[in-house]
Amino acid sequence: MNASVRQARSEDLESIVNVHMRAFRGFFLTMLGHRFLFELYRGFLCIRDGRLLVAEIDGVIAGFVAGTFDPKSFFRTLLVTRWFIFGWAAFGAALSRPKTVFPRLLGALWYRGEQPARDLVGALISAIAVDPRLGAAGIGTTLIRAFCDEAMRHGLDYVYLTTDRDGNESTNAFYRRNGFEIESQLQRANGRIMARYIRRLRFHTDECSESRTRLSE
Repeated sequence: MNASVRQARSEDLESIVNVHMRAFRGFFLTMLGHRFLFELYRGFLCIRDGRLLVAEIDGVIAGFVAGTFDPKSFFRTLLVTRWFIFGWAAFGAALSRPKTVFPRLLGALWYRGEQPARDLVGALISAIAVDPRLGAAGIGTTLIRAFCDEAMRHGLDYVYLTTDRDGNESTNAFYRRNGFEIESQLQRANGRIMARYIRRLRFHTDECSESRTRLSE
């Protein structure tokens, strides 16, 4: 099946949320509910620094990728402009599972994308999902390629993302197949260990010089 990728539109949000809920059953964001996810992806669609692409097959949305080309600015704006909406959308989940939901919602107040400490400019993939009924069709690879191509056109140096290090081998293998390399590991407050991956889009001048030096040794 051949998937075509395009910029998401407002009328796609319901389908995007449905794909997320099918792809990420049992995950924290899914637990927060349909309305929360709808508002989250509307943020990626509407806020200037956000990016939301969808993959279509015969007019049906089969997957999406959400991210930002300026993580710190994007998440700051998302929090300032939509905190009340997110709080209200997550209210039911917070009441039913307060020990799980409240600490993570409070932690989100300080989240700015966990960008690597480097001088180069990078884009973040926050979420990528494919309808599990079509997971073997190469849609995820097509979405990553489209996101990276757009980031390169905007002059960015790399794309990065985080995913669970443990118990998540198929996802880690998928990112490695698509040109990502582990840059570092992060430990969250709840003890969850994340692998931070980077896919370079262009070599910085200093990196090129270092490569030439190593080759001449």
